[in-house]
Amino acid sequence: METIRVGFVGLGGICRQRHVPGLQKIPGVELVAVANRSRKSSEQAAREYGIPNVCDEWHDLIGRDDIDAVVIGTWPYMHREISVAALKAGKHVFCQARMAMDYPEARAMYDAARRGHRVAMLCPVPIGLAVDATVGRFLRDERLGPVRLVRVQSFSDAYADPETPMNWRKDHRLSGLNMHTLGMYIEVIHRWLGWTESVCASMQTFTPERVDEAGERIPVQIPDQVLMTANMEGDFPVQYAVSTAVRHGHDSITLYGQNGTLHYDVATDELSYGAARSQTMEPVGIAPEDAYDVANWDVEQTFIDAIRSGTEYHPDFYDGLRYMQVIQAAYDSARENRVVHLHAPEGH
Repeated sequence: METIRVGFVGLGGICRQRHVPGLQKIPGVELVAVANRSRKSSEQAAREYGIPNVCDEWHDLIGRDDIDAVVIGTWPYMHREISVAALKAGKHVFCQARMAMDYPEARAMYDAARRGHRVAMLCPVPIGLAVDATVGRFLRDERLGPVRLVRVQSFSDAYADPETPMNWRKDHRLSGLNMHTLGMYIEVIHRWLGWTESVCASMQTFTPERVDEAGERIPVQIPDQVLMTANMEGDFPVQYAVSTAVRHGHDSITLYGQNGTLHYDVATDELSYGAARSQTMEPVGIAPEDAYDVANWDVEQTFIDAIRSGTEYHPDFYDGLRYMQVIQAAYDSARENRVVHLHAPEGH
């Protein structure tokens, strides 16, 4: 069995909760080195997880000959630089979502992956994984029929209070164009329904300045709310309503078909279905062969299998490039007050 030696750049929350335990369960995987933002943080992580080497700079970690794969757990502002450098150095890359700050950065990452001929995987969105196979069955059979309309709702009150300080998710210097869950739901919609062909969006920022982590008031460039209609390659619209400024909201995806309606409640991971002539929505059971345990997801195993055996994996950097393309188009549409038409990126 081929030994895969892994280094971590940014061993923070998601890596501690998910990726380290997931990799440690896989035979023949060794955690070799870590590089966090500070030496102290790196040493603490190394002690906690038995990682033998601490690097003062991520460049040092990338340059090590005893590392085959790099896991990037930083905020989006570092994803492009680290990914491109790691791929140029011949390393496989597993990068935390969201992919990049904007579409040009995502394009640079995708181009580096194509040139490097290495596994370049993004951490998948857990939303919908438990119901993916079942949704796929509904989309293939006559219970739903041809899709006529999809509505995505993601509501939060995270920034409803004007006095709420800015964290990294709201700071464009660290997150770029990534707005709340918008990119996550675009990824899910692409996974279920194919690629987006055009975008028309409006954006609202209700609090133009917030206090950042350093205590300074800075302009808010990531909107509080995005309303977007995306036309899909199957010639139907997806309406997105994503807001961080509303109370008592919830997250859901509803697929309206010619023959029925399928509703996904994100919080409960439950599906319900209403037939064309039914006045009620009934719960949908998940068949054993379609079940997926999100609490014990296998994304780390997928990454390692792709390295060892060349097996297919998703989301790859092309999947990420396509959802970053939609995010970029949403900003361009809102700024220029026009419909933005999308085309498949060259080189795929």
